[in-house]
Order: sequence, then C-alpha cells, then structure tokens
Amino acid sequence: MRIAGFILSDKPSHRIARHLVLWTVYCTYFWVQSLAPRRFEEFRDSDTYYFAFLNLCCFAPVFIFAAYFSTYYLLPRTLERKRYFLFLTALLLVYAGGTVVNFFMAGIFLRHVHYSTPVAVNFQHQMEFGNYNTRWGMIVATAVVGIKLAKNWYLQAQENLEMLKKKNRTEMQLQKACLRPALLFRSLDSIYKNIQDGSGLELAMILRLSELLSYSLYENSKELVPLERELEQLRNFIAIEQAGNGVDVQIRTGIDTAGKYIAPLATIKSLEEAIASSHCGEQGARLMEVLVVEANSDRSVALVFRNESGATVELPLALNPKAVVYENE
Repeated sequence: MRIAGFILSDKPSHRIARHLVLWTVYCTYFWVQSLAPRRFEEFRDSDTYYFAFLNLCCFAPVFIFAAYFSTYYLLPRTLERKRYFLFLTALLLVYAGGTVVNFFMAGIFLRHVHYSTPVAVNFQHQMEFGNYNTRWGMIVATAVVGIKLAKNWYLQAQENLEMLKKKNRTEMQLQKACLRPALLFRSLDSIYKNIQDGSGLELAMILRLSELLSYSLYENSKELVPLERELEQLRNFIAIEQAGNGVDVQIRTGIDTAGKYIAPLATIKSLEEAIASSHCGEQGARLMEVLVVEANSDRSVALVFRNESGATVELPLALNPKAVVYENE
C-alpha cells in the first residue's frame, strides 16, 4: 500500500487503518507521558505503568470524542460554510463540557492511584487534572481538524488539476480533430478526374488518402507520435494535394527525426491551413516550399512556408504546447 493512497484513500479499509494508526500512535504517546515515577525505584514498580494506563483510560474518551465531533460534525457545518464564530463558540462549549467530564474522571483516577507522594482528592486537584487533560483533547481535536482541512484542500487541488488536464486534453482533441472536409472532397474529386482521364494516379491517391485518414483516426487519440511518422503522413498529404489540385508544394526536412515525438497532425494541419489560405489568394501564391527546421532556443520544430514570390512565413510549433517535440530520453 503506497503512503499517498493510505493517507488519501476513502476506502473503508484504508480509513479504518488510518484511524487505528493515529490512535495507536497518540495513545502510546499519551501513556508514555503519563508515566510519573517519583523515585528511580518506581520504574521497576508495575503500578507506575498501571497508573499511566488508568490515566489513559480515564481521559482518552474526551479527546477521542472532541476529535471526531470537531471533524465530522463541526467542520462540515461551520468551517466549510465559513461560519467561523459558530465554530469557535462550539469549540469552547466542547472544551467546557470536556472539562466537566474530566473533572469527574479525575476523581476516579485519583481515588485509584497511590504515589509515594499522595495527591489529595479534592476540588482543586480534580479541576487541575480535568482541565489539563481537556486541553490535550482540544489540541488533538484542532490538529485532526487541521489535517482534515489540509487533506480536503489537497484533494480539491488535485481535482481542479485533473479537470484542467481534461480541459486541455479536450482542447487538444478539438485542435487535432479530423482534417478539413474540403480535403476529402478535393481528394475524391481528384480521384474521380484521374479515373476519367485514365492517368493511372488514382490507385496511388486512394492508398495515400486511406493511410492519411487512418492516421487521423487511430493516431489522433495519442498524446505524441514519432516525428518521423508525422512527416511521412505530411508527405502523403502533400502528394494528395499535388495530384490534380493545382497546388505545387515541395518539402525539405532539415532535422534529425530519430528519437523525437510530436503531437499527431500538428504539421499537417498547419500546412493544410496554409494551403487553404493560398486557395483564397492569387494563383501565383500556390507554389509553396515547406521547410521543416529545428528551433535553436527550445526543443521544437518550425514550419517555414515560402511561396513563389519569395515571401516567407515561419510557424514555430513550440507556440502550441501540444505540438512540442520531445527528445526520447
């Protein structure tokens, strides 16, 4: 059982185990600090240890009750609802009630113990014993409430972090969603035209389109894919666009792709958007060269688009945290 799971788990077995460990440790400490020999010889007297155990049995009920009452009754009804004054008032009432109970328990304890220096059973001594042990109970209750608050805060922070991760994953899935429908329509139209013209390119286009769509469907759910595989599908995409769509695209890779990973479809969607923009522009802008270069400042890649007129647009994929390239360490 991992420590984090043992502390944070809400399984009944883990909760029972946590409570047993807590009270075993604290009761052992309380028993040890209750050992009160007046002379060294009393360490060898069994009554010394019996009196400490009797002290534990008399005063443990109050601090156990205070801990559970404060944690499971006061905390959800006062502190979690920001009723701080009500919490302090209730805590003082618990302290007063515990003092009364421990006053009578102190009378039982003092009547059953005998030290080398006797302690008189009177109001003063009963009040001192009762008040002292009640203060210990309130300290324990406050510590347990603090632990419970810290645990709740940590679990809430973890839940918020998990929600943020899910939100980011959802946004990433949206960004990595299927390719533009226009690509499919253009590709099918090109395949049809090639079939009509009898050029013989339709089979290769079908295979490339099938592989690209399969990549988009099955690899899209992954966080990262090998950069080499991404660039392979980028070449398939370029080949599909070149085959009869009036787009002339050349690709050059200037980096070592071994051992590097990238978010799927990151480069393909960037090029797809660039081609979609070129379709809206002048005819001369459709000639495009794509350079895949490695950025120097961080572990990322950049796509550099250069059209026929020489104009260059650089798109560093590191700006998108979901498209960062990682070394395989």
